[in-house]
Amino acid sequence: MKPTITTYQYNYITQQVDDLVSAELSVNDKQVLAAVLAKILDRITPLLPMDEPVAQTFVTQLRAERLTRAKAAKLIAPLVPLVIPFPQLTSKQLEKLFRKVKKLKQPSWSAMHLHEMTYLGWNDGGSQKKYLVAPYQGRLIGIQGELAPQTVKGVCAICQTIGNVALFLSTTKSSGLGTYTKKGNYICRDSAQCNRQLTDPQPLADFLTVVRPQRKK
Repeated sequence: MKPTITTYQYNYITQQVDDLVSAELSVNDKQVLAAVLAKILDRITPLLPMDEPVAQTFVTQLRAERLTRAKAAKLIAPLVPLVIPFPQLTSKQLEKLFRKVKKLKQPSWSAMHLHEMTYLGWNDGGSQKKYLVAPYQGRLIGIQGELAPQTVKGVCAICQTIGNVALFLSTTKSSGLGTYTKKGNYICRDSAQCNRQLTDPQPLADFLTVVRPQRKK
């Protein structure tokens, strides 16, 4: 079974199934439910490798069963092997991405679900830093920035979802004369939660364009 689904597509499929469950728990009209199911299948079927038995079974069961939250979780679980996971980087690979960081705090890989990750993000509470590793223009880049201690309710620039966000600022330009340019935006403090909510990679790419260091001309 070859992984073909991106993590954000998997999140989108999960989100659509959650919407179907919500409809089935709140609506009794069979015609309305049939219309909701048809719309959701139109959205997610093109993302699935329908030549795979796992995907075929998933769609068949989605049509046949009236779902609960528990049933939906069991239905989605077999799709995980079809998801392209985020690569688990070695310590040396991470250090190479953050050459200027002398004592890089390593992320806790054991607590991460790689099939849910479009990007890697972890916090260093001691230094009020946040580290991001994300795909950008065909390669992985590493970005470090200051993460404000204050958490507010707002829209995350990466996942475009309302939640607990904090201001992330990175140094994008240095004049060499002691002056710096810092840019950033509000993003989810919890990167794992952010990843689970991310269904479109474009806002992430836009955010990286803003906060990545600029090359000296």
